[in-house]
Amino acid sequence: MQKLFACLVFLSLFLLLAAGCSTEDSAETDGYNFPDYVMEANHPGAVDAYKYAVDNGEYLEYIPCYCNCYVDPFNHRNVKDCFINNEHSDSETIVYDPHGAG
Repeated sequence: MQKLFACLVFLSLFLLLAAGCSTEDSAETDGYNFPDYVMEANHPGAVDAYKYAVDNGEYLEYIPCYCNCYVDPFNHRNVKDCFINNEHSDSETIVYDPHGAG
């Protein structure tokens, strides 16, 4: 239970940071092609967090998950995996993961 709480706190802080650091309007998603679950997420800053994951994912690869999403069915290795499905993405196509949308 403490791990879940820690993950939720971390994810909340990350979303707030991503929202505060964004220089673009959250409604603008040109070039990102986010799925509906990202655009309709209840968390403020979710779109900005996904933008950050796309633009700066190499940094998120160094941050481990603390919400037990490293086990089945998610099998996430790091925070980037909560936003981008690296197993199905390639250099030309990004497959998003719904975990980061809440």
